[in-house]
Amino acid sequence: MKVRDYMTANPIVLYKEETISRAASLLLENRIDGLPVVDEAYKLIGLVTKSHVFRAMKNHFPEETPVGTLMQTRLVTLYDDQQIYEDWDEELEAGRLPVINRSGTLVGILTRTDILRAFEHQTRKTISQLDAILQSTYHGIVAVDLTGHVLSINQSAERLLGISQKDMFRISISELVSDATLLNLLLSLEKKQMVRLDYDGRKLLINHTPIVTDDGKKIGMASVMQDITELEGISQELTAVQKLNRELDTIIESSHDGIVVTDRSGVIRHFNQAFSRMTGVPGHEAIGRQEEELERRGIISQAVSKLVLEKKKRVSVIQHVANGSVLLSTGTPILDDETGDILQIVMNCRDLSQLNQVKAELEEAKQLSERYHSELEVLRAQQMEIEGVIAESEEMRNILQMCMRIAPVDTSILILGESGVGKGVLAKLIHQRSDRTRGPFISINCGAIPGTLLESELFGYAPGAFTGAQQKGKPGLIELADGGTLFLDEVGELPSDLQVKLLTVLQEKRVTRIGDVKERSVDFRLIAATNANLVERVQSGAFREDLYYRINVVPIEVPPLRKRKEDLFPMIRYFLGKFNAKHQVDKRISYEAFERMQTYTWPGNVRELENIIERLVVTTVEPVIDVGHLPKTILDRQGSSVAFPAERKEGGAEQDMGIERTDTILTPEQEKSQLLSLYEKYQSTRKVARILGIHQSTVVRRLNKYGIQQQK
Repeated sequence: MKVRDYMTANPIVLYKEETISRAASLLLENRIDGLPVVDEAYKLIGLVTKSHVFRAMKNHFPEETPVGTLMQTRLVTLYDDQQIYEDWDEELEAGRLPVINRSGTLVGILTRTDILRAFEHQTRKTISQLDAILQSTYHGIVAVDLTGHVLSINQSAERLLGISQKDMFRISISELVSDATLLNLLLSLEKKQMVRLDYDGRKLLINHTPIVTDDGKKIGMASVMQDITELEGISQELTAVQKLNRELDTIIESSHDGIVVTDRSGVIRHFNQAFSRMTGVPGHEAIGRQEEELERRGIISQAVSKLVLEKKKRVSVIQHVANGSVLLSTGTPILDDETGDILQIVMNCRDLSQLNQVKAELEEAKQLSERYHSELEVLRAQQMEIEGVIAESEEMRNILQMCMRIAPVDTSILILGESGVGKGVLAKLIHQRSDRTRGPFISINCGAIPGTLLESELFGYAPGAFTGAQQKGKPGLIELADGGTLFLDEVGELPSDLQVKLLTVLQEKRVTRIGDVKERSVDFRLIAATNANLVERVQSGAFREDLYYRINVVPIEVPPLRKRKEDLFPMIRYFLGKFNAKHQVDKRISYEAFERMQTYTWPGNVRELENIIERLVVTTVEPVIDVGHLPKTILDRQGSSVAFPAERKEGGAEQDMGIERTDTILTPEQEKSQLLSLYEKYQSTRKVARILGIHQSTVVRRLNKYGIQQQK
């Protein structure tokens, strides 16, 4: 794939004599970020971007200023005859790359969208080629998912099963295989296996292979089937041996797989050209020799016929060939119907090298496509790596995706939610992912500072503006946020007079310090947050309606922790790791304690959870934080009896990252030993019950059951 095939030809250009006013008009009309600059010979000499125009306007350059005085001359360019497979990681950061020919003439522009289109075209082509291969093979091929529903079927399989492709996608494989035991066996296969199936008067030889992902997860099964009805019928008739041989020769030679036939001693009697091509062994060197001799000469890694003769059953092995090929070879014994002795061995050899190569190429194309696509979309994995941002629930994932989507857009944001839900964390996240990340992040809680002091903090003051003012004056937080982000927490508590001043700053982008007449230009992004109902405050007159609409451009409502309990476990895990590291301890939390924390409503939300976890890490003496260590507010909120550990099922994922589950299944001897040890140590059924996270009456009942004497 060459650049010229996918670039945007005949791009809009500027000449160096044209003005920045002309450049601004073209950028705006065509909604693009940059324009190439060429000379009279259409040679590329520079690039003008929106940043150049904005900078010129900021510095009050005349509109007639030629773009040649502003343009960027150090450029990254591509040649139109370059291949798109070349490594352009650094160059593609520009987003839009000028394309020139070998004489330096501008011929087009290549964007990330053009590159994605190129790789999509290549991927579709590869998939089409693979489909053509599947449809052209003689063997029937069917792929099903773990429920038995058909995912893919080729024309040969349609012919063998007598069902059209259209009908197959509406039925389950269970409707074709009436034997439930066989069906369950096929769907539960963990490795490749060959079976014979009688279907609609046909005898099918089917090779079943589990379909697994790269991480080893089984997602379905692929079956390659061959109709051997006629072959078996002829093989049972000794009088038709010659005819059978001719038919077998035809089948063997027409097969893309390598096929080898040996006698009962393992001597090679016949093999097809496919096997000769795979191994590089010509016919005159192998016919009449034992397969073991090929193994001794190092041509193949092991002889399949030897294994079949030893085990007297079908055997499949991986053979490594001296020329580098890797074969999946299946040896099938042909038995005498009367004596059961092996008459011949038929080996089917499939070249895995070619399939692996096609698979690798397809995977590479897929990875490249995903790689470039990830530059346009924010990946969920990147979101989860951000420290302090936990998004396991669907609600928080959607909110996080919204934050990532609006972060680059320089507009006002209003974050709504109860106290402690993490509004400040989201504000910092948006700032870090915005174009203002290099600028300051200035935060202030409007409800925590008195109104008179809040005004001087926000707007600053001139020297001598009031008693106690600094002699040199002081810039306000609005000025300090210039070039960055201003986060106003609890904005609903802002006094009415300051609401007017803030609205003026937002509209005019200028601020005046207290006691001063000089206006100062400011450029900041406003993120506001509140736990109050601003609509009601607007209706009651406590909050200005015009300011509300100014800050409520993009509202984000964060649900309380009680409405997203899916986030509770990962949050506990995160805070536990954080405070273990901070205080240099290794505390864990029992599953019973975690269950009790799940029943709590968390009125203080994430802030309360963080506070409690740190308190437990610092104050708990035992290595495991149990139910008895939890604060009274949690224990009194919603109690629940917990079964004795031996009466509960063993846990699983709760043991990960600090949640320690104590409810393992115990034998009576282990249960008695555990109770005796704890009771001898603490001499109190209440303490034993607290440690185990169960009711005291359960401890008493168990002690009596095992004859353990209690202290009076």
